[in-house]
Amino acid sequence: MDGLFLLSSYAVKDAILIRPFSLADIQSVMEIQSACYPANLLEEAEHLIAKHQQSPLSCWVATEHQKAIAYLLTHPWSGDTPPALNTPLPPKKPKSDIYFIHDLAVLPSARGLGLAKRLFDTAIDWAKQEKLQKIRLIAIAGAADFWIKQGLSPVNDKTLSHKLDDYGSDTHYLEAAI
Repeated sequence: MDGLFLLSSYAVKDAILIRPFSLADIQSVMEIQSACYPANLLEEAEHLIAKHQQSPLSCWVATEHQKAIAYLLTHPWSGDTPPALNTPLPPKKPKSDIYFIHDLAVLPSARGLGLAKRLFDTAIDWAKQEKLQKIRLIAIAGAADFWIKQGLSPVNDKTLSHKLDDYGSDTHYLEAAI
């Protein structure tokens, strides 16, 4: 009985929780995505679900009073070329050493609460447990500053620039050692 009381007390004190993403969250994730990105960067639900299914233990949502207000979708990855926007991922390779941050989005009304950092820290802890070597991501629409503050730096490979064209002009391919 005491454990249940402590758990409910914790939930009241910290109304914002980070928890694993579940398929029941997809509608909320789609709403957050729509609030954060222009139409040309929106991904279809089926592609987001497929990314979650490829690595269900590395996707999370931040909730406030049980309502999703931010999410982070990630997955292990192989190779130097980033995954394409709004397309299915290829089959998962048995050995992946790159941890790809696919999408981190926070509702505009929830920004400033430290959710992006909390979600990223959760992801890094998971990646360390999985012994992944490197983290990579595509930073869009002014997000590069946030990621650089987290320790990522540009991937200097000019041959990849055409892969980033679909993401818009303010796009950066970033990486860091884990």
